[in-house]
Amino acid sequence: MKNRVLALLLAAALLAGLLAACTPTEVYDDTAYDDYDEPVPPIDTIPDDGTAHEDPLPGDGESALAAGSLPGETRDAILAFSRALFREVLALEDDNPVLSPLSAYYALAMVALGARGETEAEFAALLGRDPAELARDLQALTEALTRTAGSTNLNIAGGVWTAADFAIEPAFSAMLEQYFGAPAYSRDFRDPATLDEINGWIYAQTEGLIEEMISSIGRDTVMLLANTLYFSAKWAEAFGPMRAYPGLFYTASGETAEMPFLSTRAGAFSVARTDAFEAVSLPYDDERLAFLLVRPTDGLPVREFAAEFALDTVLDALEMREEVQVRMPKLDLEFEVLLNEVLDVLGLGLAFSDRADFSGLSAEEEALRISSVLQKVRLLVDEEGTEAAAVTVVEIERTSIALDLLELRFDSPYLYVIYDVYTGIPLFMGIFEEV
Repeated sequence: MKNRVLALLLAAALLAGLLAACTPTEVYDDTAYDDYDEPVPPIDTIPDDGTAHEDPLPGDGESALAAGSLPGETRDAILAFSRALFREVLALEDDNPVLSPLSAYYALAMVALGARGETEAEFAALLGRDPAELARDLQALTEALTRTAGSTNLNIAGGVWTAADFAIEPAFSAMLEQYFGAPAYSRDFRDPATLDEINGWIYAQTEGLIEEMISSIGRDTVMLLANTLYFSAKWAEAFGPMRAYPGLFYTASGETAEMPFLSTRAGAFSVARTDAFEAVSLPYDDERLAFLLVRPTDGLPVREFAAEFALDTVLDALEMREEVQVRMPKLDLEFEVLLNEVLDVLGLGLAFSDRADFSGLSAEEEALRISSVLQKVRLLVDEEGTEAAAVTVVEIERTSIALDLLELRFDSPYLYVIYDVYTGIPLFMGIFEEV
């Protein structure tokens, strides 16, 4: 379907915050704009009269991206990774999680180009593609996604910084610049100006949404690889700008809270209603990207629903319907997550261990491993449209030299002595045998 791939990728990055937020069971009629004191009876915002609009869904038809720029196996790999990453982040049980699977995917794909042996095999299994082939596919994807229309601004950028005493492998550096637009800069990691430079680059690439990503650089760190994804777009003129009003939100814990809501004008939208969920797709004015909201309707907690969520299933169920009104919370969310344990669960264990093989990163023989994969996301949804930014930073460090460890464990009765080292004369002696 036309541009469905684009909607898939962006919806996956935005959906986490919405699934955690969009659980109200009651909405308000337009009279609420004039009188906020008394709530009005709930209304059915999505008609279920079985009369589907015959016009095609926004995005139907083959886009240039779907037609050949992005192989199906890469699209499927990104979707599988996104679903798995989202599921594991949900399991962390942080409030209102929102992440960018695509930003994480790009960052890991960059690192994968320098992995070798079993470590490379783990990356290939996690990312679903051979790293070299994937890099070419992601280059094409970047070109397609950033070819925007209307008010949409979508920017995907890569940045690489290396320690002054680290010799980056030239072939690795060349691939980063060619496929990810990420030239490597050699810097003194002990100089505070380097930290300012990296944070400044992230701030610029995310249009100021993410002000500070890195607070320090590890002593053994030799490389920082970053991916940023910035997105902003206005709602389609057919129903925007939205109107704002105070409303009640029914939280997952069963409490009720007042918060700002947004309401569209009644119009034609792509919606779905099943026994398990209801969903609506709100288009932006570029006519190719959209904002998807999905709410479970069978009583299943949203986290359990999200853990098994399949984006294709929802998109395939969408049908255009007339006279639909949508109410949703106005959002300003910020979320930060360390992905080390999540990626370990997903099969990327060697990369974080002393057995990692990143010999393709360095021009010299150095033992390297990933010390951290950190992502930060900011998402705003208001009357005018949506603005979101994500940055994923992968930190590579030197591996400590492994020594044979001799462990002495005094966990049974023992004798102790305080003595003079020069003469061997004991000052105190005793035993310890009872607790």
